[in-house]
Amino acid sequence: GSVEREPATAAQLRRMSDSAGLSARVNFAGELAGDALSACYDESDIFVLPTHYEGYGMAVAEALARGIPVVSTPTGAIEQLVGSDAGILVPSGNVPALVSALRTVLSDADRRAALRAGALARRSELPTWDTAAEAMDAILTSVLEQ
Repeated sequence: GSVEREPATAAQLRRMSDSAGLSARVNFAGELAGDALSACYDESDIFVLPTHYEGYGMAVAEALARGIPVVSTPTGAIEQLVGSDAGILVPSGNVPALVSALRTVLSDADRRAALRAGALARRSELPTWDTAAEAMDAILTSVLEQ
């Protein structure tokens, strides 16, 4: 996301990353689109979104569409998107659970490979824009017919 929208928060996160010795492993890329966004996905081993709220989880769906395992929270549709085999979901706000999930995915190559296989399998189950439009059309039609 944006590093300019809330500069104080971005600066605090950079300081935290530095003090944890992670500055060589964490990149605050800012908002990306097109080829730059695709390149980041292509270079990723895991996708992490410890969110408190998501209506759907479009970024999670994008990661799964690229076969990237997910570490996130079961908010919005994320739980349905990830299922039990494409990532690890932790309760929102539970920092120890998030740390444990990240430690597992980062240190256990076999588990990471299994989650990647799950993400690749989930990719074919994701709804397409055509499917979503057809579902919306059906809902709106049913409302009009009442």
